[in-house]
Amino acid sequence: MKKTAAFLIVLFSFTGIQAQDNNTPAFFPGGDTAWQQYLDTGFHVKLMSSQMTQKEKDRFGSTQRVVYTFNVLADGTIGLINIEGQISQPVRNEIYRVLRSSPKWIPATLNGKASTYRKRQVSTFVFN
Repeated sequence: MKKTAAFLIVLFSFTGIQAQDNNTPAFFPGGDTAWQQYLDTGFHVKLMSSQMTQKEKDRFGSTQRVVYTFNVLADGTIGLINIEGQISQPVRNEIYRVLRSSPKWIPATLNGKASTYRKRQVSTFVFN
């Protein structure tokens, strides 16, 4: 039986400043669809699965739901990545790798000036 791996984005929610007047949230060039496509192609699920120890597989299971936040800085780069809860080390490493290599975002504006924006993301990785 052929083993497969899957990745699913289950929640895409922005947190941070409210869009008012000349205030806008940070956004990925091309919008939500482009961001989802970047994540879909960026995460190497088979590699994560192959790097997991049997102990990690037993502890975390074949499905790992991950909640993580990151800042979109005023220059459009991603900084201050925070992963909530416990997940396997290969999944943690892959989230850091993909977010750090992300193309620049369009930064948020607050009172007409580029500003840091906090983003919350939930992803589910399924390892078969």
